[in-house]
Amino acid sequence: MAENRWQIIIGAAVLLLMLLAGTFSLGVYIGRHGLSREGLQYQPLQQAVPRVINPNRPAGIPEGEPDIIGRLRTASQSGIEIATQNGIRFVVINQETKLFDERGEVLERKDIQRGDILAIFGSFSLNEGSQLLAVVIIRIPPSNQPQP
Repeated sequence: MAENRWQIIIGAAVLLLMLLAGTFSLGVYIGRHGLSREGLQYQPLQQAVPRVINPNRPAGIPEGEPDIIGRLRTASQSGIEIATQNGIRFVVINQETKLFDERGEVLERKDIQRGDILAIFGSFSLNEGSQLLAVVIIRIPPSNQPQP
């Protein structure tokens, strides 16, 4: 009888460890991809940066590296949600925010759509410096490389 009790305890401990490992894995997946039906896939965006930062940049595109580069998840009147390699970020947009494509042509808000890669220049002045107010948003064309 005592022998069966130890087998049950050992079996329960193994099942508990398996449950904890599964829960941890699910938490890592949700933390990385978010809670979306199709699952968000990240793509290395370093290839797109040289197209934004080049000596022959069109007028209106700022110098230097963008503050945020990521894939557009959602857009509203008050801001946009961007999936970056460091997680999901909300960027505030207003009437003064300018939108360009990679050639420097002016875009309207309706021209950017879910899945577009955006480079955002702005200032971290809202919410005690933790939220980005976009000054210029540049839509970067997708690279020809497949997503991982």
